Amino acid sequence: MFMRMGVRAGATIVAAGLSISAAHADLWEMYITVDNYFDVYFGTGVTTTSSVVGSGASWPTLYHFTATSTPGTSYVYIVTSSDQAVAQGLIADFRNLTTNQVALSGDNNWAVFPAGAYQATNPYWPAPWPPNQIATQAQVDVAINYATNNGLWVTPTGAPGYDNDPTTPTAPFFYPWTYYTNIDQSAQWVWYDSGNDTGSTFMPAPLRGFNHDEFLIFRIPVDVPAPGAVVLLGMGALAAGRRRAR
Repeated sequence: MFMRMGVRAGATIVAAGLSISAAHADLWEMYITVDNYFDVYFGTGVTTTSSVVGSGASWPTLYHFTATSTPGTSYVYIVTSSDQAVAQGLIADFRNLTTNQVALSGDNNWAVFPAGAYQATNPYWPAPWPPNQIATQAQVDVAINYATNNGLWVTPTGAPGYDNDPTTPTAPFFYPWTYYTNIDQSAQWVWYDSGNDTGSTFMPAPLRGFNHDEFLIFRIPVDVPAPGAVVLLGMGALAAGRRRAR
């Protein structure tokens, strides 16, 4: 049985000053597609720690990868870009086979950083990031470090009905993608919403083709304890603090 990861998006898990990270190597199974391009890395809160463990450039294709993170890895990172036309989005079903946890796109433990919105992370500044271009690992590392140190990770955005369930209506909007086996039906198409596009009668923002401050980096924590575990850790830390204060 898999346990759904569920914590505040973009947060490093901290309980009264205690940072929780994976001290073991985790085996991951990943089902994902992106409209249009993506690379997957493992990393810490401030940098990638692996080469690309999976990539894709065709949204009709459901990509499947298995990869093992190294001890000390804190996040799975998905670097994305699009053609900035027609439609765009990410949908994924990631499973940590070591801890029996599952992270579906649209869950509240996902976060995203719009690297194109900042001069420090967009080498084309003040011009926008060009379409159809994926960032290099060096550019990704700069962006991860900048986003973490400046508190810029935010919650990805979807749109009503845009999940992997063919019975979910999207009317009056068009649904341009297929439905993918091996991705849970409750997984959602998500993207970053810059607030600069209002959508159209064709598709809602942010899934309609538009440059929402690309390139984008999504991330999920590799090992999230159950909420009760966080509470217990927090209580233990508070108790320890009281003892020291006496």
